[in-house]
Amino acid sequence: MVSTKLQALLNAQITNELGAEMQYLAMSFWFERENLHGMSTWFRNQAIEEHEHAMKIVSLMNEWDLPIELKSPPDPKTSFESAEEIFAGALEHEQKVTTQINDIFKLAREESAWHVEVAFQWFITEQVEEEVNARDNLARIQLVSNDTAALINFDRRLASAE
Repeated sequence: MVSTKLQALLNAQITNELGAEMQYLAMSFWFERENLHGMSTWFRNQAIEEHEHAMKIVSLMNEWDLPIELKSPPDPKTSFESAEEIFAGALEHEQKVTTQINDIFKLAREESAWHVEVAFQWFITEQVEEEVNARDNLARIQLVSNDTAALINFDRRLASAE
């Protein structure tokens, strides 16, 4: 059985993931305007991934016969000063999502909602990867931000990243 509190966290996470999708799209659009197409593509792919995460939770909740309460996420930030600001924001966001996922996992364990706990192990593993990628990208952009050739090289690298 899943408590009302755990159901609320699951529904909130759908909104959080859709909000992340919108935020990553806004970041992608900024890079597109700056002619950094590789970074734009990378953030667009991140947006797609966030959408997939939301849909994965929706599918799980449907399997578990839990009600889905879809809410609109907050408007994304659309104005940025630099690539470094965007990559720092991406890391901060992924750290926030890790906390949200951990909260769901912890409550599922406390309630002995084993099916939720097992399903959210996947999300925990995914968040480890997301934070590593965000941290690495921030470190790289900090290294290259004042070197145009290195910035273009990093942009090309992200264009080919999966």
